[in-house]
Amino acid sequence: MKERRNTMQKELTLEAVRSFDGHPSAEDVYRVISRKYSTISKATVYRNLATLCQEGKISRVSGFDGAEAHYDHRVDSHMHGFCLRCGKVVDIECDADLGKFSERAHCADDGFVITSPKLVFEGVCKECLLKEGEE
Repeated sequence: MKERRNTMQKELTLEAVRSFDGHPSAEDVYRVISRKYSTISKATVYRNLATLCQEGKISRVSGFDGAEAHYDHRVDSHMHGFCLRCGKVVDIECDADLGKFSERAHCADDGFVITSPKLVFEGVCKECLLKEGEE
């Protein structure tokens, strides 16, 4: 694989993703960077998010229910929860080894090979449950 250069924009993008406690969208990342560096373009941020994912420095959490994708600074094997009310994405800790799961899972006889196991749970986050209790 071709060695990619480490640009200031790419470093800013990585720092921005890491600055979030949760899982920012590309728009969230762009907003954080553009506050300090107003000349950076959305296209640059989107391109650098894709590059950082390819390099394994961050991971992309696919959009759910038509929601936009989110990004995660954690690249270890873990699961995610998606709030059906507000769209928030949270990490879910579990003792399950997704690598072993993918080794044992098969998809009929179509030859499908799992290269990156990801498991997402849908539900309602704590904040939304608290709001419901207040109403």
